[in-house]
Amino acid sequence: MTAPLSPAVYLVVSGAGPTADIALLLTLAGEAGWTVCVTATGAGAAPLDVAQVAPLSPYPLRLDYEKPSPLWPPADLVIVAPATFNTLNKLAAGIADSIGLSLIAECLGLDVPTVVAPSLNPALARHPRYRASVEQLRSWGVQVLEGPRSESPGSMRPWSEIVRAGGAQLRRPLVERAGAAHSSGRGWVEQEPPQRSPDPPQAAP
Repeated sequence: MTAPLSPAVYLVVSGAGPTADIALLLTLAGEAGWTVCVTATGAGAAPLDVAQVAPLSPYPLRLDYEKPSPLWPPADLVIVAPATFNTLNKLAAGIADSIGLSLIAECLGLDVPTVVAPSLNPALARHPRYRASVEQLRSWGVQVLEGPRSESPGSMRPWSEIVRAGGAQLRRPLVERAGAAHSSGRGWVEQEPPQRSPDPPQAAP
């Protein structure tokens, strides 16, 4: 299979309530013209309805470390939705103990734009470790979607809002994305080495 002309989006699912409705996100992503490749964290694989999700992606689901056939295209965007308390904290700590978290970690190292949509209860949304992890991810350039504190803290944003956020990331120029990563201390921007001035002509003896 040749690489898609449409943006390639890696969707990483974790084990929260909205996982049962992940087909809605895939439908909206298809309407946006994206090619979505689906994977999951360890806890996200169990509630994922494979029979429902598989027909909505042209690439095989990745629920383990075995290489898929055909291979996935390189990611233009990563969406983590829903993201549980454990998933978000592991991501901020650099823990890659599942295929889903491993792919996110690699994509962060490649400066791929990443959108995270947390889904957790109000108490966990106020937990100090969670708050610190959100700030850590944002300092790396990750977009963490949280609603106003006046609403139910921790409730996941609507699927349509997640897709809009992803679309905004994809519309950012590549130079701007790289600059944001560089200024946050994440990633690097390759530059041409300085040109050496030619040596002055030597006087004849």
